[in-house]
Amino acid sequence: MSKIIHIVNHLPSTVTTRKAIRLINDSVSFSDNENVVFDFKGIAFISRAFADEFIHFVHKHKIKARFTNTNPNIREMLQVVEKNRSRRNNGYHNIAVTPLPEKEQLNHLLSLF
Repeated sequence: MSKIIHIVNHLPSTVTTRKAIRLINDSVSFSDNENVVFDFKGIAFISRAFADEFIHFVHKHKIKARFTNTNPNIREMLQVVEKNRSRRNNGYHNIAVTPLPEKEQLNHLLSLF
């Protein structure tokens, strides 16, 4: 049996910020691999920022999510974000950092360019 989360009970009808996901996270507990139905009845709009954070939240918590009562705009936004999520280059998290404690070391490095 799936847990049903009525988004309108946690968020306003227009959701525009990434931080809005915290309201859901703070009021509902989730288990890994849990089946959850997110019911968007009463939600008129979600921003791309919220949709991105929401999809990230679902994947991070390994939620088996299903979305119901999504209007065409919300459905499209969630689909676009999900599609683009798989295209992201997550390699930027592995950037090498070289400390240069002395100003002369920085000047030398910059002179090489």
